[in-house]
Amino acid sequence: MKLLPFTTYFLLSLVVISTNTMANIDQIDTRKLQQIKAIKFNNNQVITAGLPTIEEFGLLQQAGVKTVINLIPNNNPNALKNEQQIVTDLGMQYHNISVDWQQPTLENVEQFFALMKANNNQPVVVHCAANYRASAFYYLYLATQQHQAVDINNVLSPWGDLPTSFKQYPQWQALIEKVKLQYQ
Repeated sequence: MKLLPFTTYFLLSLVVISTNTMANIDQIDTRKLQQIKAIKFNNNQVITAGLPTIEEFGLLQQAGVKTVINLIPNNNPNALKNEQQIVTDLGMQYHNISVDWQQPTLENVEQFFALMKANNNQPVVVHCAANYRASAFYYLYLATQQHQAVDINNVLSPWGDLPTSFKQYPQWQALIEKVKLQYQ
């Protein structure tokens, strides 16, 4: 029996290790999630969305989501009653950051950054009522924490025409500029 040269053995080992490592990365199966309000599939690990229904949280869990980050304030009339219990009963982790639509803060964004970092690349859905808060926070995370060159119009596509939306909601444009300056 002929022995493989060390280089060939080494390269084959790397392929096996890489394949096993990639297979162990949890990814979200997006095939049954298109009906969720304002859903945006950012990559295999992160979805941003509007508020899912009770049934849609079940679909998210079946699709592989491990963590739900809710940016709707608890006292918001659009909030889903018992969302934390619904999510945790499905075996997912739940976090809420009460982001006031009229006054989003740097502290809110920093809480979000900490949760995303603690998430350790596990599949996550970040949601709010209509995927405005969620997509804005995720954009800031990519741009300032992951240092990715991202297209703001793409990540914030749920906002529609961005200049028009920022004119209507100047507090959000101000927050985005403030966070970007803070983390440059």
